[in-house]
Amino acid sequence: MLNKPHPFIFNAYSVLIPSVVTFMVLLILRPFEFSTFTDKELILWSAVFAVLVGSTILITVLILKKAFQNTIEENWTVKKEIFLILFVLVMISSVIFTLFLILNPEANWLNIFNLVVVRTLAISFFPVLILVLYEQNHYQKIQRRQAEQLNQELLKKQHSVAQETHKINYPAKAVLVAENEKIALQIDPMDLLFVKSEGNYVEVFYHQNGRIHKELIRNSLKAIEEQLSVSVFFRCHNRFLINLHHIQKVEGNARNFELSLANIEEKIPVSRGKSETLLQLFQQKP
Repeated sequence: MLNKPHPFIFNAYSVLIPSVVTFMVLLILRPFEFSTFTDKELILWSAVFAVLVGSTILITVLILKKAFQNTIEENWTVKKEIFLILFVLVMISSVIFTLFLILNPEANWLNIFNLVVVRTLAISFFPVLILVLYEQNHYQKIQRRQAEQLNQELLKKQHSVAQETHKINYPAKAVLVAENEKIALQIDPMDLLFVKSEGNYVEVFYHQNGRIHKELIRNSLKAIEEQLSVSVFFRCHNRFLINLHHIQKVEGNARNFELSLANIEEKIPVSRGKSETLLQLFQQKP
């Protein structure tokens, strides 16, 4: 369960909601001697703590995304989501602990640390665990329903293509050019299965003479995409370009969709923002 794919969702609400909740809790419950403040002081310090919470979340996640060079969404799991939330809670409680010491330097720092940091983590652990597992189950159900819809549309698309194939005019050859402008591969577009980006190279997987072949070409995936003008190729992910005619099945997990191709063990991921486009492509007439 802990290693299952999980969506990495970070948007304005990820910062806004915890900030608003913090403000309301401090304003209404008045913990940590907030009850000694006047109404104006209470509102002011509640707002200060709310801003600190939002800023800590924002900075922590931005640093994390920068450290992983924006590939974090591809490998996110339940375990990583739990650790991230707990880590953010540690950062927030540490910032609040530091602020308390600045406001009251004569206080016993060990008691404050125990009250703010240790208790926050102890109280939060099980609610965080339950929340993430609930999200996992919720997103997985949604993705499965959408995957079923995509598979239904895929079957319709395959049936329609089978009937209209003789009416579709595709180029006789797809010419793939390397970075040095030399021709690296000439192939029937319908034999090309998918293209995968690997650093400064792309791996081109294609079907020929009853076998699956792989050609390594020094070029960017964007450049290869521009060379393949045929409409059946779809950039489903920042690292993958796929031939829609070779998709056999769509599977969904809590994080994203994955595409299965005939005689290919590797599952091709679909970025979360591309799923709606994929559905529209399946619904288009050939």
